[in-house]
Amino acid sequence: MSRGDAEMLFEHAPPLGLQRRLGLLGSDDLAFRRRALMVILAAWMPLLVLAVLQSAWARVDLITPVLREVGLHTRYLIAAPLLVLAEATCVPQLNAIVRHISDGGFADERDRGRLDEAIASTRRLLRSRAAEICVFVLAYLIVLATILSRPLDQLPVWAQPVGGMPRYSLAGWWHMLVSLPLLLALILGWLWRLALWTRLLWHVSRLKLRLVASHPDRRAGLSFLGLSVRALAAVGLALAIIPAGRSANVVLGGSVLPTPHIVFNVALLLAIAALFIAPLLVFTPTLMRTWRQGALAHDALAERIGHAFEHRWLARKAEEDARDPSDFSAVADLYAVVENVHAIRLVPVGLKDLLALAVALLLPFVPVLLLAVPRDVIWAHISSLLF
Repeated sequence: MSRGDAEMLFEHAPPLGLQRRLGLLGSDDLAFRRRALMVILAAWMPLLVLAVLQSAWARVDLITPVLREVGLHTRYLIAAPLLVLAEATCVPQLNAIVRHISDGGFADERDRGRLDEAIASTRRLLRSRAAEICVFVLAYLIVLATILSRPLDQLPVWAQPVGGMPRYSLAGWWHMLVSLPLLLALILGWLWRLALWTRLLWHVSRLKLRLVASHPDRRAGLSFLGLSVRALAAVGLALAIIPAGRSANVVLGGSVLPTPHIVFNVALLLAIAALFIAPLLVFTPTLMRTWRQGALAHDALAERIGHAFEHRWLARKAEEDARDPSDFSAVADLYAVVENVHAIRLVPVGLKDLLALAVALLLPFVPVLLLAVPRDVIWAHISSLLF
């Protein structure tokens, strides 16, 4: 496999292929900023324009409800374009990890062909036109299920029918036919990436890997895989913005967040975190096997060296000039190596990786917390810390 094959791998996922076939992108130009702007212009801007037009036509105020709909703006003005911009930071990191696996000598030479085939099949599936069609079909099926399951009186004011429009307002129809399917397609595209990322890691874990049980990272040399969790934090931020916007909408409406609402948000954030961490669990059996074999081998070595060291230094008839002080440092270094083997962690992810993901998931809820808690209460607690 060439170096370029690993460098251009996870870029091509739905709905990127459709944009390229429509002539919106060049063969190698991913144009993250331009695509993010196109998402805003297609998903968010028409909702405002159509609300203005229908307000003037039907002589009802749909503009104010649209402007006050925080969840709407967070979904299509922030979260949707951020799902595009996340490709600029996340995708190169995933590609770098694949390149490191390929070029770092982790796979046995006899398994080199299997590794190359796993990467090649991942590329084919990422660029699959059938997968892209399925993403859009599934997106519209979710929209259809939403339409059928949500009564009209539960719709936002700006989406309810006015001026003789059937079922929805103009903005409501655009939301159902364009804005929401586009957001869902972006989310499903990332889920497809994650599915293929998991599949690729599973294939790699099935190879005969050259792991080092005594590696100082205490993950047998696989700690670099945890960087994928940190890279996916940008996607997690975009996904967390959606429920945070919905919660902000409730708080700004003068209501207190009900307990089921809070429980749902917590469960959703945990599910997103699990979604990003779960692919690394495919290496748990490999790390367990490496730990078991390495612990037995290093314990036996430590026992032999330890007996020899104690016999040399503790034997009563040992000659003073036969004692070498460097023995202490050599044995201490060996025992530190053995300690690394016994401390192998069974999931190749570090605390810094988890913290980066946690910050990204919780950050959108900081404004919600500030809105939910009155400023005088916040200041009272701060002042109580100072006086």
